[in-house]
Formats: sequence, C-alpha cells, structure tokens
Amino acid sequence: MMEVIVAAAAQYIVLQTLDGRTMYVNPRHIVSTSQAKGKLVVDAVQCVIYTTDGRIITVAENCNSVKARIEQLK
Repeated sequence: MMEVIVAAAAQYIVLQTLDGRTMYVNPRHIVSTSQAKGKLVVDAVQCVIYTTDGRIITVAENCNSVKARIEQLK
C-alpha cells in the first residue's frame, strides 16, 4: 500500500527505516536516489536517498518504489 501524507500544504511520502520505523520525507527535498548494490552497511538497505540539505537516508524500500511514490504526488 502506498501512503501519502498531506500536512500544511507540504506533501510527504512514507518510507520505512532499516529498523522498521516510519519516516516521512518531503519529495521536494530529494535530489537523487541510488539503488544499493551489494552489501552497503547492512543487507536491509535497498535505496539510498540524497537530499537538498546534504542528508543521506537509507531505506528498506527499493528505489523504484520510492520513485513511484514521488510520481504519485505529481
């Protein structure tokens, strides 16, 4: 199930952290994504997300799923 949160005129996509917690990410802050190749820190990392403020977010969803959620907001 794809979840989208709309709060105070900002739209967020809902992603899962590596330890199963829910994370809300503003897709406007996503600069790029990179599919994890091989073992990157832990096997659970599927996608690496780079944001405008320099953060690197690792999530359990694959990058195709992340991109689909972003497209759903457009």
